[in-house]
Amino acid sequence: MNARLDQLEKRLDAQHHRDLFLQTKHTLKALDDLAEQHRRFTSMQAISGVKIVGSEESLFYETIAEAKEQIVVTLERTLSDLEHKGDKNYDKNFKDGVE
Repeated sequence: MNARLDQLEKRLDAQHHRDLFLQTKHTLKALDDLAEQHRRFTSMQAISGVKIVGSEESLFYETIAEAKEQIVVTLERTLSDLEHKGDKNYDKNFKDGVE
């Protein structure tokens, strides 16, 4: 995912929309922070004797990963719309526009 983000950063810089990249980067960092906070909380529970259900933990981390992937995909679609702005033959991803 880091390589994709680096490529997106370069493309967004060329379009003068670095703010979109930074917002996405901050959102992904917030999800990473949430996962870390959850990991610490679960660790404290396990130390104090609470039984941790592995399938629920797995589902939590899979959901976080899927959410991060969807955020990056949305940024890619937004960038695609920005790059094709004014192209009448391009089928827009977001009908309400990107500006």
